[in-house]
Amino acid sequence: MLKDETHLPPALLTGVLKELTATRKHRTESERLVESLTPREREVLRCMVAGLGRKAVAERLYLSPHTVRTHMQNVLGKLGVHSTLAAVALARRAGVGPAELEPAGAR
Repeated sequence: MLKDETHLPPALLTGVLKELTATRKHRTESERLVESLTPREREVLRCMVAGLGRKAVAERLYLSPHTVRTHMQNVLGKLGVHSTLAAVALARRAGVGPAELEPAGAR
């Protein structure tokens, strides 16, 4: 009889442990990639996670759209992805949250 315990058959436990290990390894790789970004690139990535487009990021960070485009290209290259969507997915796996968005008229 099990008291406050969960019993997993050995075959199932092995599969669960493999999945947990693979997930942790994947997250660690994602974290390492995000850590390779400069502070400004991480800020741009957080804006991307928040769903902001190039123009909105430029306005928020007081940069030109051209500079934001360069930062976004650098982010994609350093993360080894080819789209904003893939960069956002990788960032979320690494625990990157969205940039805090100010309410309209807060400035």
